[in-house]
Amino acid sequence: MKIKITNILDSVDLLGEENLRVELSRFVSAKNPEIEEFIKEKAIGFAKGKLSITYILNDMEDGAMLGYFTLTHKSLMVSGERLSKTTQKRLMRYARFDIETGNYVASAFLLAQFGKNYGVDKGKRISGSEMMKYVNVVLLDVQRRIGGGIMYLDCEDKGKLKEFYEGENFKKSGERFSAEDSKKYLQYIRFF
Repeated sequence: MKIKITNILDSVDLLGEENLRVELSRFVSAKNPEIEEFIKEKAIGFAKGKLSITYILNDMEDGAMLGYFTLTHKSLMVSGERLSKTTQKRLMRYARFDIETGNYVASAFLLAQFGKNYGVDKGKRISGSEMMKYVNVVLLDVQRRIGGGIMYLDCEDKGKLKEFYEGENFKKSGERFSAEDSKKYLQYIRFF
């Protein structure tokens, strides 16, 4: 299967916002309603406001939306206490160490959303690892243009999610509790 990756702003220009909303309405993620809500209700507005950019993965044969991911660039603060000496050494290439707080501070790429479409036939579904390859394609291009070398994300404290991200070479760098949705999130970083 050949896959086309498209910046959502290009899709708005090509299809028009209303037609794109119809296409996005076909995205289904029963396992994670936040992923479905974001693509249907927030992705276009966030991109137009330059808060984040969503990339859509489509099957080139029939145009089916297979998945999407959303990237942005943010400040990252990582506690040095939780990291191995090797990870601290690598982090120093991209971050500065704040002696007062004991934290590393860096500008990093945030993988803000990452979801596959369960609304397509099972045989057409894209794997998370294949989706991550497209994240890498975009970030390596951006890295060549503006620099940087750290990607990070937050994910729920669930076994399969942890297993997936750790299998994609992300290292746990911390955790946080969200009072808004009463959930614990694990924070992961990866160098590229």
